[in-house]
Amino acid sequence: MDLIAAMNTFVRVVEAGNFTKAADSLDLPNATVTRLIQGLEQHLEVRLLQRTTRTLTVTPEGATYYERVVRLLTELADIESSAKQSLTTPSGRIRVEAPATIGTMVLLPAMGDFYRAYPGVEVDLGTSNRKSDLIAEGVDCAIRAGNIVEESLVARRIGEFRFTTCASPQFLATHGAPATPDELKTRTTIGMLSSHTGRAHPFRFSNDSGEVQVPPSNRLLLNDTNAYLAAGLTGLGIIQAPAYAVHAALESGRLVAVLEDWQTPTIPVHVIYPPNRFLSAKVRVFIDWVVDLFERHPHLRRS
Repeated sequence: MDLIAAMNTFVRVVEAGNFTKAADSLDLPNATVTRLIQGLEQHLEVRLLQRTTRTLTVTPEGATYYERVVRLLTELADIESSAKQSLTTPSGRIRVEAPATIGTMVLLPAMGDFYRAYPGVEVDLGTSNRKSDLIAEGVDCAIRAGNIVEESLVARRIGEFRFTTCASPQFLATHGAPATPDELKTRTTIGMLSSHTGRAHPFRFSNDSGEVQVPPSNRLLLNDTNAYLAAGLTGLGIIQAPAYAVHAALESGRLVAVLEDWQTPTIPVHVIYPPNRFLSAKVRVFIDWVVDLFERHPHLRRS
């Protein structure tokens, strides 16, 4: 039995919560994962996992073993990576996830620079607003907007943004621009559905008088930010979109900002990755590149 492979498999099973997800993330057959765990338990002469047809629980002995094995594997990976990095440049494939607009409007236009700097690194980039389980699905790192609720993940704040309330010139010429947030109730607006609640996000504003949330009457509801922007550009109504996503359209005149005397809340942006795992060179250089990219972006860098 390859003891290191068995240890790594055990850690992945514990973190994934079941054998099937662990096997998928390791790209191994379920039978191989089962055989490695059984061999490890026989080698140690102790039960590490309690398995039934529906549940998987870690025994007290398994929990203690997990904590020690994670530290050991991290040190081994550190030793191996340090040796390799002294002789080679970062290489290999990484899995990254990002919100749709950040992926398409921020990351993709700059990916050529990343590949020129690190030609040996290959990136699988998933762009959606779905928040996946990084550990169970084998994602190396993800960019998330908003507060991070997964306490088990390492989160590094890399930027922030505000929203811009805007509409097409044709729409405003026909319907007029609102002078106050309350006037949005008498205008045609477009709603963006929350992936958490399934309801439309309210338009949010603040000034010296305090914060205001306006639940406008949306003629159109969408669940994709790129479609949301397209609807605003088409002149279907007023939108409230991330400033980084609409700044080019505002500069070209395809969109016009309204209610500029009212600010919107600041939304933090983090890069997150699983804990208790050595950060490989290929993942580290990607994260460092993203940090630099956000620092140079006028609408995403931290103030």
